[in-house]
Amino acid sequence: MRNGLLVACVFLLAPGLAVFAGEKAGVMEKLTALEGDWVLLDEDGRETDVVGSRFRLTAGGSALVETMFPNSADGHEMVNMYHADGDRVLMTHYCAAGNQPRLVVEATADENRLELRFESITNLASPAATYMGQAVYVFDGDDRLTTRWRSMANGELTEQATTFELKRRK
Repeated sequence: MRNGLLVACVFLLAPGLAVFAGEKAGVMEKLTALEGDWVLLDEDGRETDVVGSRFRLTAGGSALVETMFPNSADGHEMVNMYHADGDRVLMTHYCAAGNQPRLVVEATADENRLELRFESITNLASPAATYMGQAVYVFDGDDRLTTRWRSMANGELTEQATTFELKRRK
């Protein structure tokens, strides 16, 4: 009887576990498909020569490194690390401001959109300091990506968003 109850519980829980595994796998698959160099587009949608982001797999394919503004002369290069954490995907943003916010990356009802929401932060200079608090990634096919970033100040999301329009370099 006890074994039968255990088997029944496993079968009842298994579909829910598969959803979490599938959602996490889908988010990481979407992110790892970004591997390569992405150039910034200007306000007219034309390619520039500026690499806005460089994505590459590391750690045996278990993590994705994004270098924003690689080798920038002004020292504003930043790194984002994406990885699975149980049934979710996390991103840690190593900011030029010297802090490290962690965001949870989530799928949305729109398969071409990921949302990143603030979870925690390390090395915050003061409670009033500004840091990255939210982002939205919108995929337009395999070769176009729009990212919208919003900061937090005094623990509240700011209204202003910074948007990057990117195109995969072929």
